[in-house]
Amino acid sequence: MVFKTHESLDTNIIVRLIVRDVPEQCLKAQDMLMRRGVTYEVADLVVTEAVYVLQTWYGWTRHGIVEALTSVLKDFGFNYNRALFERVFPMYLGCSQLSFNDCCLAGYAMLNQAEPLWTFDKALAKESGTAKLLG
Repeated sequence: MVFKTHESLDTNIIVRLIVRDVPEQCLKAQDMLMRRGVTYEVADLVVTEAVYVLQTWYGWTRHGIVEALTSVLKDFGFNYNRALFERVFPMYLGCSQLSFNDCCLAGYAMLNQAEPLWTFDKALAKESGTAKLLG
């Protein structure tokens, strides 16, 4: 009988799986993920941090980032906030003036039916569809 356990992953595991720039770490991560009976949890912050790292350190495009993250999250069957990122990823691709964090804020507002999202950020108010300018 195999018991199901839940374990969490740090951002660097996700980045290694995507970038594959440190082969021994990538292999260790892949081996760990092959364990049976384990569900791996990926926190929202891990996804946002991975976007930051891929964009800032590796110079990846928005499209490349979304494609890679979507693929790795799906292919390994991670448990993550699908409802949020199914809203955030398209917004991030379609609203070039918004940061990924701004897209997440707008996504949270939609999911929680807590709209409008009040802001002083003109770009967020203009592009998100959920935010309103205060003032």
